[in-house]
Amino acid sequence: MQDHIRKHIQQPLEIHFDRPDKPYGCFSNFSSHPIELEGELWSTLEHYLQAKKVFGTTLEKEIISKALQAKVEQYPVIREILLSTGDADLIDRTSNDPNVLGRLWMEVRESLDGYQPHFYLPPWIEFPEEHPYSLFWRMGFGEDYVMHYWPWLEEMSEDARKEYDAYFPVPEEWKFEDLDEEEE
Repeated sequence: MQDHIRKHIQQPLEIHFDRPDKPYGCFSNFSSHPIELEGELWSTLEHYLQAKKVFGTTLEKEIISKALQAKVEQYPVIREILLSTGDADLIDRTSNDPNVLGRLWMEVRESLDGYQPHFYLPPWIEFPEEHPYSLFWRMGFGEDYVMHYWPWLEEMSEDARKEYDAYFPVPEEWKFEDLDEEEE
C-alpha cells in the first residue's frame, strides 16, 4: 500500500478466520480441502497434523508450514485468496496458541510468487463517518484512497473477491444502482 495512504489508516488490517464455513475459512485446518502429503491423501489439514502428533513438538512449525505449502500448491483458488490478503494480519481465532497458524499462513503468503504487500479495507470500514456521496471521496485523501482501492479490488480473482465481499459486506447505503441499466 502506498506509504502516504498507510499513515492515514485508522483500522487494523486484519482478517480473522475460525470456521471453514465462514469467509476465509479455507485457511482453517478443518476446511474440506483434502491434501496429498507423503504419499497419502488426508481429508483435512487437521487430519494430517493429528497423525503427525505435532502439537507441543519443536518440529511443529516446520510440519505445519509444509502442510500449508502443500494446500496452496494443490489448490490454486486458496493461493489466489491468500495472495489477495496482501499485508493484512491473518488471525486464527480458534487456537489457544499465540496465532501460530495465522503467522505461518502469512509466511507462506510472503514466499509466493506474485505476493504484493497491499491490502485495502472497504471505504465504509476505513472511513465510517463519511457518507458515500460526501465530497470527501471527490477531493483530497478520500479520492486518493478510492483511486488505489478500486483498481486493487478489480485485480482480484473472482474467488478472492467472493471471500472479500463476504467478509466485508456492503452496507445498504453504499449499494449504488447501476447507472448503465437506467440509461437503457
